[in-house]
Amino acid sequence: MLPKAMQDLSDKLKYFPGVGTRSSQKLALDVIHLSPEKYDELIEAFSQARNNVGFCTQCGFFAQKNKLCEICSNESRNKTQICLVEKPTDVISMEKSQIYRGYYHVLNALISPLDNIFAENTRIGELFEHRLAGLTKLGDVEVILFFKAGFAGEATTAYIKELIKDRGLTEKIKISRLAQGLPMYYNPDTLDQATMARALEDRRLVS
Repeated sequence: MLPKAMQDLSDKLKYFPGVGTRSSQKLALDVIHLSPEKYDELIEAFSQARNNVGFCTQCGFFAQKNKLCEICSNESRNKTQICLVEKPTDVISMEKSQIYRGYYHVLNALISPLDNIFAENTRIGELFEHRLAGLTKLGDVEVILFFKAGFAGEATTAYIKELIKDRGLTEKIKISRLAQGLPMYYNPDTLDQATMARALEDRRLVS
């Protein structure tokens, strides 16, 4: 029914997660209706983002390619706190609290043997070799866990606790996790600012 070029555009827009047939057709129609100037601006924005945005060389959050992100570049943040998250967008969710002033470390995946995801498939090794080793020299460190609820989060937590114990860092590193205010099966992407702030303030040590 649609012209081939428009149908092709609609099909390609479904590459984006969560975009179905109806949504992709609407977006394709919106693109067709853009003025030439706005279309050129859109293409330029796609090009700039694709070519210039990468991941922070230290924590793994979004940044200019091969550079530190704005958070890691901020020397005023709390160097004795590091929040572990699964994916870069979880950093955005955590920042909603507007009260957390520590740093982050993106693991890129949580340990899940059933899905063939093991410690070596995550950035846990980088955390211990390149981040915690330096931070513990400054004093006691708090590692805050911000993982989605479920087996993978628990397996990752248990592995990190074991590494801390095996490396004799139990007295130097305390582990805490966000507490009250979070639904039992929360998703970091859907938490609002008030919930995040309350959960961060009420965090508890992991025993």
